[in-house]
Amino acid sequence: MNLHRVQGIRNLSDSTFILCFEKNDIKFVPGQHINVGLPGEDDRPYSIYNGVKDDHLEILIKEIPNGYVSRKLKLMEPGKFVSVDQPNGDFTIEREIMDELPFWLICTGTGISPFHSFVASYPGLKYRIIHGIRYSNESYEHKKYSDGTYLSCTSGDKTGDFNGRVTEYLANTDIEKQAYYYVCGSYEMIDQVYDLLIYKGISKAQIKTEGYF
Repeated sequence: MNLHRVQGIRNLSDSTFILCFEKNDIKFVPGQHINVGLPGEDDRPYSIYNGVKDDHLEILIKEIPNGYVSRKLKLMEPGKFVSVDQPNGDFTIEREIMDELPFWLICTGTGISPFHSFVASYPGLKYRIIHGIRYSNESYEHKKYSDGTYLSCTSGDKTGDFNGRVTEYLANTDIEKQAYYYVCGSYEMIDQVYDLLIYKGISKAQIKTEGYF
């Protein structure tokens, strides 16, 4: 674990925020995650949120009630230090398939983080994001995505683009047979979406999943 100086915090909601800190010598592939914590204390894995060419690192964090690490990180101020491990994980897009087919990026909550990194890193990526959230104020920085590429599924109110869960949207939508499907969120959601995609004729080779951090 190495020390990285905090540059700032961007609050997206009462409980969700982006922690920005120095990149130093870290090199990552979009979709990877890093362990972050306070020096000498516990750490947690978080998917990298920002683009690969940025000169800093960002992680998207939801403060967990009684969660030790997330509460501590929310109190960080510019100039303080966090401990950061080297990037890890293979929830990435192979360059040889990047231009072949469109990508359906399906997620819940902060599971959108690796997809934000994809979009920020690969300007020519053909994609659409299906984001499951409870309320529309959890559609984190959705205006950064190209028009018509982001769709929110809200289960707690009727303010989203679709009223219901991600699985309900997919069950009632004609999906593309010629596309890649990346799924990031709770393990329960991943299992349900995976089974639904297989049922609709998507091959296992077209699906990639990761339980969110």
